[in-house]
Amino acid sequence: MKHVLLMLAGLLVLTFKAHAEDVVVLSEYLKAMDNVTGQFVQHTYDGKGALLQTQKGTLHLKRPNKFRWKSQEPFEQLLLSDGETLWQYDEDLEQVSIQKLDQRLSVTPALLLTGNVKTIAKEYDVFGEKLDKEYHFVLIPKGNETLFDRLRLEFDEKKLLSRMVIKDEVGQKTTLNLLNVQKKNKMKDSLFTFEIPEGIDVIRSE
Repeated sequence: MKHVLLMLAGLLVLTFKAHAEDVVVLSEYLKAMDNVTGQFVQHTYDGKGALLQTQKGTLHLKRPNKFRWKSQEPFEQLLLSDGETLWQYDEDLEQVSIQKLDQRLSVTPALLLTGNVKTIAKEYDVFGEKLDKEYHFVLIPKGNETLFDRLRLEFDEKKLLSRMVIKDEVGQKTTLNLLNVQKKNKMKDSLFTFEIPEGIDVIRSE
């Protein structure tokens, strides 16, 4: 019995080490996502696998906590953060929503890519897998106040994100394929601020 317990204890230690290594590797990959630009094609499916919507657009990422996601097709929408404030601008609706940026990485996948990587282990269970020259990670939120149940991040051989897969509690799945991802020397902070156009509705949240 004692030998069995020792074996179980050894397995637990190995599992913990593997998990800890996955967090370290993921943290390094996410740190590399600084001053990054690219395009995206996003597909959303219902719980039965039927395609609900396809969106295309551009993205800009800058650490810490700055991101710019602009959907261009089939309708224009801008999700923007300067690190403290979050704007969601719907041009067709002539409306912008403004709120304080929630710093928790589990709230939005966009913040995960630019937020404080030191808190990943507190907010997610992380499982990594090495596939040839790529590295894939599955993240499962530990808390209940999240918009998704599971998130998959796929990085290419250059350690740049190439694909995200998000699944929510009702089975809906969103895939985000990134194209022409490039690293820039630097980006101007003005790219991550929003000037409110005249004549649009402004919704502010506490």
